[in-house]
Amino acid sequence: MGLQVQRHERFYFDDGNVVFRVEDTLFNVHRYFFKRDSLVFRDMLSSPSAVPGEGLSETDPIVLEGVRSADFANLLSCFYPSTLRKGELSDFAALNLVLDLALKWEFDTVRDFIAQEIERKCGLAEQITTARRLGMRDWCWAACEKMCCRRGPVTLEEAEILGIVDTVRIARVRERLRGQPCGEWNFEGPSPYAWLCYGDPLELRPKLGIDLERAKSELAVPTTDHESG
Repeated sequence: MGLQVQRHERFYFDDGNVVFRVEDTLFNVHRYFFKRDSLVFRDMLSSPSAVPGEGLSETDPIVLEGVRSADFANLLSCFYPSTLRKGELSDFAALNLVLDLALKWEFDTVRDFIAQEIERKCGLAEQITTARRLGMRDWCWAACEKMCCRRGPVTLEEAEILGIVDTVRIARVRERLRGQPCGEWNFEGPSPYAWLCYGDPLELRPKLGIDLERAKSELAVPTTDHESG
């Protein structure tokens, strides 16, 4: 017996002009966004070889396999926010799943928007993993630097997100930083990580002249930055 198909309670518009079926849910939305922002859908919806009538009615929707309806709805929320100019998603897991779809279907604007939302709303571990995934050098370095310099150690939850390799890299740099003698003007020491300390030895700031390239190499920061399309 087939699934009982139902209309999505939010993303089924009377004036929509393309119907998608995801799992057991129908979405009637505007093809404008898909043709404008996705190379994959632009080709799909404009191809001369497209099945005649596909996507024009509930009885002949475009079926998207291997996608959860909840994740597709979260993707649509980027185009149809409930509050103007405000992203609705705040949970990293949900944001990451939308990022998966954006990369799969080449929604470059959604990819960049989700990256901004993760930078604004999520922790450093989430930022580092996302920046690495997207090859965004400056963001990756900024998040790594903050994690290396902050007072608190890497938490178990952060280590699970980062994975063992990044956790060890960051722990190694933090250990070197904290191995430097503390003093108001400490510019000496064999390590390239010479830092100024203000009061508490755990409050560390980089001094002028730090070997940033060596630090970036040790943290395996991407060598080139992502360029938005």
